[in-house]
Amino acid sequence: MPELPEVETIRLELQDEIIGKEIKSVDVLSKKQFFGNPKTLTGKKIKKVDRTGKIINILLNDGTFINIHLKLTGQILFAPDMSHAVFKNIIPFTATNQMPCKTTRIIVYFKDGSGFFFNDLRKFAWMKINTHPEGPKSIDVLSPDFTLDYFQKTVTSSKRPIKILLMDQEKMAGIGNIYANEALFIARISPERRTNSLNENEIKNLYEAIKQVIREGIKYKGSSAADEAYITPKGKKGEMQNHFRVYQKEGQKCPKGCGGIVKRIKQGGRSSFFCPNCQS
Repeated sequence: MPELPEVETIRLELQDEIIGKEIKSVDVLSKKQFFGNPKTLTGKKIKKVDRTGKIINILLNDGTFINIHLKLTGQILFAPDMSHAVFKNIIPFTATNQMPCKTTRIIVYFKDGSGFFFNDLRKFAWMKINTHPEGPKSIDVLSPDFTLDYFQKTVTSSKRPIKILLMDQEKMAGIGNIYANEALFIARISPERRTNSLNENEIKNLYEAIKQVIREGIKYKGSSAADEAYITPKGKKGEMQNHFRVYQKEGQKCPKGCGGIVKRIKQGGRSSFFCPNCQS
């Protein structure tokens, strides 16, 4: 599942490519994944590409928004030439580097001959036309409003395991399984710790760790983990997976050199990776 760094990377690459372009047409191949009338987008120009949490908000020149949520396996691939859309890398889940492919659900064509493909293996992702930008109800962890004070109040008002709280998009938007694991390792906090058991110093360290791993994720253009579902609009893999500390490192030695072995447990249906020696 694309998390905040992956979605932000997609936003940044799209921003560089599509701002100012005029939409020629939109071809909807999977009707259940598109909300609105695609014909109303014809002739509209891309004014801005924003992001709220894990949702991409594309502002058009008439004030309309195209909101995109990639969910579990959504991909956006930009092609400078739609008549010859071939990507250098083999695209995961497609067995081809030629677009469109069997997982292409929506195609956006621009007047200059470029465009982008909206791919999705599992058909959970969506694209919506709306009069406002859609996003989570909570605070984005890259927002100035995501302060230490806000984080501390959120943590101390709960009794859930800290890993589960970090991934609750109604409390803070953008942290997914990968970055929750990494942040907890940096802060030396067990994913099983109850939130109300954390002291003030631990909360501060975890807050800083969240900021750190999110910045790292964006720096390395996101993570193409074992399933390789995530790719950038240019068809490239992210590199954050080359810098994981504990995520998907089950059975390996702790990178802190403590002599511990990374353990994996299940929490809320997701895998948690941590060092029992370092994280308490």
